Amino acid sequence: MDNKKLANEVLEKVGGKENVANVIHCMTRLRFTLRDDKKADREAVKKMNGVISLIEQGGQFQVVIGNSVAKVYDELVPMLGTEVASNNDSSQEKDSVKKKETLFDMFSRTISGVFTPTLGVLSACGVLQGILAVCIVSGWLTKTDSTYLLLYGISNVIFYFFPIFLGASAAVQFGMKQYLGMAVGACLIYPTFILAAADGTINSLFSIPLKLSNYTSTVFPVIIAVYLGSKLEKLLKKIMPEVISFFAVPLLVLLFIVPLTFWIVGPVTILLSSFLSKVVLGAYSFNPVIAGLLIGGPWIVLVMFGLHWAFIPIFINNLVTLQQEPVMGLLAANQMAMAGAVLAAAVLLKNKTKKSGAVTAGVTCILGISEPTLYGYLIPLKTPMIASIIAGSIGGALSGLFGTTKYAMGGSGVIAIPTYLNPEGLDAGFYGLLLSMAVGLIIGFILTFILLKKDRKRLEEF
Repeated sequence: MDNKKLANEVLEKVGGKENVANVIHCMTRLRFTLRDDKKADREAVKKMNGVISLIEQGGQFQVVIGNSVAKVYDELVPMLGTEVASNNDSSQEKDSVKKKETLFDMFSRTISGVFTPTLGVLSACGVLQGILAVCIVSGWLTKTDSTYLLLYGISNVIFYFFPIFLGASAAVQFGMKQYLGMAVGACLIYPTFILAAADGTINSLFSIPLKLSNYTSTVFPVIIAVYLGSKLEKLLKKIMPEVISFFAVPLLVLLFIVPLTFWIVGPVTILLSSFLSKVVLGAYSFNPVIAGLLIGGPWIVLVMFGLHWAFIPIFINNLVTLQQEPVMGLLAANQMAMAGAVLAAAVLLKNKTKKSGAVTAGVTCILGISEPTLYGYLIPLKTPMIASIIAGSIGGALSGLFGTTKYAMGGSGVIAIPTYLNPEGLDAGFYGLLLSMAVGLIIGFILTFILLKKDRKRLEEF
């Protein structure tokens, strides 16, 4: 596939560079924010060679490319010019694009915009932590070894400094200067403030009582702080004399937003995030098996519509604060269920091109990328989608039965297996993970094969 040609064709069919206010990419999708959705030729985009699917969700025009999305994105950026803000050029403020969005659409777009740029590094560090857990359990390393200490430091860096990373991506999302967003995040984990949170040496500001907390590894406080800071920054730019705006605006933002975060935003968001975590974990604790049945398979539908973003901050918050996330343990099987379903479709398909594509999608899905499978085969064929949901729920129930728990962020599929390993050693939950993934793969394959074999017409029309 010619990535430059595809980028050019996509850009043309979404209305040209003048219609693109912003574009970022995740692992498989180009995520456009368009000035006028009516100018986009949806049917032409869907029919392009190299485009798997088209999704409009959360105010974004999402073009599903697959594994080569980063290469297409790299070809696309020069075509857009420097006036379009992106996740790699965040010094530019995003254009104001007014759209009719539901409250949930706005929330979904915001959360995906904040977290998507961090997911690659977040997953890399999580996988490294999983690998280190394997090394500890196998006896190859101990927690006092110099090698372990160095590698663990590397694996933990994004989690410890999460407020800075999120400050940067939140600044891009909210149209704030990126370095100012990073400065807000850095203030939350400044070493002196962390020590003061423990010993109480800093207890007031302008004689107003102040209680500092340790915000390392936190998620929500910096996002809210940067959002408020972006509003203040825009206001100050309008009223501040241009000759002093360069330094006065960020100065006033920091002087106002950081204390406000310590006074109000931080304590309130920590209380709220703690409440949300208890709700999610409480639902899981009520009956993990039932939770697995209800969440394991239907999670695929949530991903399909982009609704899963509502849960991602809670999962990440649990991982960085509690060092474990049991609800994510219920979701491992659905990835393998989708892989089993598309591999069964590959066996039955007669068209050599589509058969080869289904095999590739299945292998990719096993390795953790599900979009080519989901949008390229499961949704169009329908029957494999149903089989995947059933298989994912059965696998999720097994995970709940064995108490499978995720201990580090690190993608999905087989590459995520080390992230489910308890740092204290092998436990029932880890064996439950392997069993649930195997069951999801096998049942997904068998159900799809049986159901799809009866539906010859659908196979022939696909």
